[in-house]
Amino acid sequence: MKSYRNPIAGPTRMNARLLAALKAGAGQWIMARDLGRGAGLAGLRLRRDVQRLRDLGFVIDEEPARFRLAHAPDVLLAEEIRGGLDTRVIGREVIVCERVESTNDAAWELARWGAAEGTAVLAEEQTRGRGRMGRAWHSPRGGLWMSIILNPATAADRATVLTMAASVAVAKAIRELAGCHATIRWPNDILVGGLKVAGLMVETHTINSPRETSVLGIGVDVNCTQFPEEIRTVATSLALQTGRDVRRADLARLVFRLLDERYLQLCRGEIAPVGEEWMAMSSTLGQRITILQNGRTYTGEVVDIDPEAGLMVRLDRGFVRAFKNEHVTVVK
Repeated sequence: MKSYRNPIAGPTRMNARLLAALKAGAGQWIMARDLGRGAGLAGLRLRRDVQRLRDLGFVIDEEPARFRLAHAPDVLLAEEIRGGLDTRVIGREVIVCERVESTNDAAWELARWGAAEGTAVLAEEQTRGRGRMGRAWHSPRGGLWMSIILNPATAADRATVLTMAASVAVAKAIRELAGCHATIRWPNDILVGGLKVAGLMVETHTINSPRETSVLGIGVDVNCTQFPEEIRTVATSLALQTGRDVRRADLARLVFRLLDERYLQLCRGEIAPVGEEWMAMSSTLGQRITILQNGRTYTGEVVDIDPEAGLMVRLDRGFVRAFKNEHVTVVK
């Protein structure tokens, strides 16, 4: 990996092996010597790292010569997200920030300093999160806010295919981990129960070289339960839908794995399979919609999704027209 100076405040450091050992025996007493052996720690170093976890909100009971994990809070830790992550590109490096204006802005800053492709930036909170077309994105604590630096080798329209691949990965991860029937609404929304639970955005610029770089932003309302008045009737969260909290680190890791598979497909030029998955999960296919584009409105039925051409709509005037996601707002 190329060496570079990280301009972003680094994550809280902790011993991933220690946390893994405690979680493996969660609720059970573990002898200090066994815990230390599994974590590569002993004596004062073991107690120091146990205290670091306690400072992060982990409840760890202690008796002479043994420990027990009683409660693991929902905090984002880079080491926990990377633990067991077998991806080739996505999540090659994981950086967690306490608070940023925007994870996309943070990712662009890292890219300018030479961060490797696949580097992911996550934040507990965004103060100026944004969605497509500059819209504000409500990003309080409890959500999964992250951005990934990408440099896909594909001749296809990268904003469209990256959005589709990421939409499939996020929707499948929600289905698998939370048990919610997530669907995809063109161009970049993930719905549960007809309400928006996640959104995606791709930004592309040329920096440091003639080759374009993209930053994929993903926002998921995971354990958020309060929304601004203007979006309360259209937004939801996984916690509201399931009645329980969902561990964000587990969701991030699963999204990375699923996205990595599809990203490698795109880089090999295998675009059609991603489009087929997208269509199978689409809530837009077959629907009548009205599209606002460049001040004009178009109404018709969605008849197909083309990963390169975009949304295929049979207009009321009788012919089929393609609309790319970066130029379209679906208003009905």
